[in-house]
Amino acid sequence: MNKLFYILLLLVLSSCELTSQNVPVDVYFGHKIEDPHRYLEYVERDSSILDWVKKQNTETNLLLNSIPNRQNLIDKQAIYDNKRNYVTSKLQITNNDQIFYLKRNANENVSRLYYRNSIKGKETELFDPKKYQPESKSEYQINYIKPSWDGSKIVISINKDEDEYSQMIILDVKTKTIVSGVINNCKPTGGGGIQWLPDNNSISYVHFSFANQNAKNTIPNKKAVIYRLGTDPKDFIEVLSKENNPEVNIKPEDFPILEIDNVNNKYVSGIIGGATPYFDSYYISLEQLYNTERNWKPLFKKEHEIKMYLINQDSITYLTAKNSPNFKICKTSIMSSDFDNPEVLIKEKKGEIIKNFVETKNGLIYSTVIDGVQAKLYRLYKGEHSEIELPKPSADIALSTKRNGVVVAIKGWLSKTTRYLFNFETNTLDEYNLFTDSFKDPFDDLMIEEVTVASHDGEEVPLSLVYKKGIKFDGSTPVLMRGYGAYGASMVPNSYYPFLLYAREGGIYAVAHVRGGGEKGDAWHKGGFKTTKSNSWKDFIACTEYLIDKKYTSKGKVAAWSGSAGGIMIGRAMTERPDLYSAVIIDRGILNTIRLENGVNGANSAKEFGSVKDSIEFKGLLTMDAYHHIKDNTNYPATLITTGMNDTRVPPWQSMKFATRLQKANSSNNPILLKTEFDSGHGLQFTKDKEFETMATALSFALWQTGHPDYQPK
Repeated sequence: MNKLFYILLLLVLSSCELTSQNVPVDVYFGHKIEDPHRYLEYVERDSSILDWVKKQNTETNLLLNSIPNRQNLIDKQAIYDNKRNYVTSKLQITNNDQIFYLKRNANENVSRLYYRNSIKGKETELFDPKKYQPESKSEYQINYIKPSWDGSKIVISINKDEDEYSQMIILDVKTKTIVSGVINNCKPTGGGGIQWLPDNNSISYVHFSFANQNAKNTIPNKKAVIYRLGTDPKDFIEVLSKENNPEVNIKPEDFPILEIDNVNNKYVSGIIGGATPYFDSYYISLEQLYNTERNWKPLFKKEHEIKMYLINQDSITYLTAKNSPNFKICKTSIMSSDFDNPEVLIKEKKGEIIKNFVETKNGLIYSTVIDGVQAKLYRLYKGEHSEIELPKPSADIALSTKRNGVVVAIKGWLSKTTRYLFNFETNTLDEYNLFTDSFKDPFDDLMIEEVTVASHDGEEVPLSLVYKKGIKFDGSTPVLMRGYGAYGASMVPNSYYPFLLYAREGGIYAVAHVRGGGEKGDAWHKGGFKTTKSNSWKDFIACTEYLIDKKYTSKGKVAAWSGSAGGIMIGRAMTERPDLYSAVIIDRGILNTIRLENGVNGANSAKEFGSVKDSIEFKGLLTMDAYHHIKDNTNYPATLITTGMNDTRVPPWQSMKFATRLQKANSSNNPILLKTEFDSGHGLQFTKDKEFETMATALSFALWQTGHPDYQPK
């Protein structure tokens, strides 16, 4: 590290010193745990702590902005964006083939809402968020859309300044006028989305009574409500909640959500969701939903391990891991609700994970994935199974239905989403070109390598590698490693340009598909869940060692990057094996797990990681607590820790406590940086300019610390 930068860093840390004289000691089942930086949990109430955070932030930004060629990475993203002309997202196709989507042109910072009445229809702009509340100094973005069944209206969810809570309006598509009041206290991107009722005049959403208010360990009083057009948004109808439905087992941390997946359904289902892939479900008739008296009846329990389901009149088709860790597709009726002895439509497949399905009058279409990176497509029709040949290799397949058809979307590490229509007569896929793009980057200079790595217990962990063709495996190449490993969520292959840009800069982009994720099915998730969570970071460490042993890279050349629940994995990987990594980037990470329940969303997160109220689960939480595994006088890698002050998923003090403890314990010359965004939440949506800057900052930090010659301070 450059000596001048190190001196600057020492000045930074000494000027930002903040200590607490009284060290709290907690006792858990006979275990005494000291927490020397507990005071940082009161950051929003103590001006002296806020001043300290601001000082850390100022000096961190000064250092990061001084990295050579950081601006070059911003410019390269902008050049690539200009070549693409525009970017589309949030595509929605109604049953009558109307198409809604967000589109951001290259010269724009945020996306606008557009509409076409068919695939060949004229593009029409419906809504520009820049014109929403123009008197405000805030920058608004559209973060969610949902058209009505007939496409006559559309819900538009808008957030400002990266706030996690949204405002919703409803637009009349024909007149482009707002036909509702502003609906507040909602979070459709993280609270169950929006459901249109069959009347095309009412919506259901999850209402957060205490949105944007501090809560100690949960966001209470979440309720599924109905808003009817023409009424005051405050006069919503409460249809499923803890207070009003004692017949339903709803806890304060749960998310009661309505599900209506077919406009012709006789029933409405209510799921009790949260931070878990499985949930309890209840149902009532559609007619009863509109009545003042509603008696929700049990449909299935979380013990049935149902990940997704579709209701069609009296039948329910569902994807389940019950006695089938690779999943199977089953069917039963609403009235009998025999989920213990259902009709099995698709048996569990050996070596393939059944991931998704749609049901049509012409059969059932479903997709599978191998190791999370190799996708296949199948059809079941009149009792016969057939594999559908894909037009090109795919790492991921998404399925959706439209009028008399199924849309198949495929993508991979080096290919953006391409859509096809399934041809039922020929059992093939026909091109479905919704958007013409004047620039298509084939990434011919890059290649993909998929390997498996034996972990500490012999389990084979998939590892995806993207790098430039002709690269020499002599240990000199820098590596950027990512992983996650939680909630059964997979690291889905995606041609996200900033990571491919890292490969084009001469590095190896590596993704470790560690346990806790869903790449290899339900057993893979449970292998990194609560008391088995240590497999997540041990898998990550094993993948790191593999890259070093096989001369892809070497010690001093590896940067690791993760965040949110992935903070557990990366935080423990660096505290267990700090010698393996030269740089670590942790974005809004969970790092102090035994205190997680004391923060907002904590009780919900306990479903995945465990509770300190349980003696066995407490031991698991302590094992995965990166903050409490920091050791004094240890050479730790350069670390960039980022957080958002308005984060409603992971409290910002998780990052602050970890950063402070690491700064005090670190005996190396490597910088330990804390970057706090005061107007940001969990970092789920950025404007174009903010996205380019955020990615360039992290990538340049990684390239600097892994020794890339173009990013070294002079």
